[in-house]
Amino acid sequence: MSHILRISEAASIAMHALILLAENMKEPVSNSRIAEAFSISANHSSKVMQRLLKSGYVRAIRGPGGGYTLAVDPATVTLLDVYITIDGKPSTSGCLFGEEKHCSLPVCLFGRLTYEADELIEKHLGSVTLADYMDEDIALTK
Repeated sequence: MSHILRISEAASIAMHALILLAENMKEPVSNSRIAEAFSISANHSSKVMQRLLKSGYVRAIRGPGGGYTLAVDPATVTLLDVYITIDGKPSTSGCLFGEEKHCSLPVCLFGRLTYEADELIEKHLGSVTLADYMDEDIALTK
């Protein structure tokens, strides 16, 4: 089934993995556990976790019993922060084709819809922290 809202798989994995780490602050979480938790390949989760490591969101612990731990306070990291780390700053053009106009229509087919939808999504992602998702009741009401 197709969704209108599109966030890259890598950004989605990053958000979910960081929440998993926030829920398991006392022990490292292995890459295989992350991959299994979200039914993704270990290679894909490893690539995402490496990006989060380079960005300073996680620490890697080597050896038996090793894995990843959260390197930041979950109350200070929003989902928008994670999105920007993985996918970059969201486009502000409103055009589904990007910054340059590629269509021949004199008026945008979607009008202000794309601007408003992007604004709403960005506002939501910016208002929810990793810590908020540690309590499912709070996350579902934001």
